Amino acid sequence: MHEGHRERMRDKLFADEGSLTDHELLEILLYYCIDRRDTNPVAHSLLEAFCDLSGVLEAPVALLGTLKGVGTRTAEFLSLVGTVYRRIRAASSRPRFFNFSDTGAFIARRFKGAEKEKLELYCLNERGEMTYLESVRDTSFEAVRVNARFISFLLSQMHPYGLIVAHNHPSGDMHPSEEDDAAVCEIGRLCAANGTRLCDSVVYTEKGSFSYYCSGRLERLLGGYEPGQGGRK
Repeated sequence: MHEGHRERMRDKLFADEGSLTDHELLEILLYYCIDRRDTNPVAHSLLEAFCDLSGVLEAPVALLGTLKGVGTRTAEFLSLVGTVYRRIRAASSRPRFFNFSDTGAFIARRFKGAEKEKLELYCLNERGEMTYLESVRDTSFEAVRVNARFISFLLSQMHPYGLIVAHNHPSGDMHPSEEDDAAVCEIGRLCAANGTRLCDSVVYTEKGSFSYYCSGRLERLLGGYEPGQGGRK
């Protein structure tokens, strides 16, 4: 095997996964169960025997083990990956946010009983499903402005369709402050620069919640920001 081949293949995977063929993907997958050997011939052999990637990942462990270069460890690893794939394909337990009732109920479960300030970011796909949750405890919402670099990094990595922001007011006053508005504007700017829609910002208290979207405050603050733009229209 050529020196540095595995590193080059990994670089190709994370730079442009769509350019990889099925046998290249399988070759890389086999790196994690076959050490210091060329996995390209094994990948070709598996695809020839089981027709495609799906066939490889659905194949019985005992049958996988009959192929040259496929030991027990490799057969069990491929079977495990197949099990995970089928579990994902069968059902999703991701929270879904179709309206404020869904959003508010989820936030209430997350924040109920919190005695200190907490901030959470929920990344959403186009179906309203949450794809990532970031939780920051013991912080004030306006402090999000100093975390602009991390939020930009998160948005650039996850590429969410939408973002929902939630924070609490332990004082019990659900009305947004000027600092809250400033933080929402900053997050809106970051979302616009990364092609993400800021769907809502919610202030939670034990007595009730305030939605920037439902109140029209979000539109008034961010009316000039659009996804994909770095500033106002």
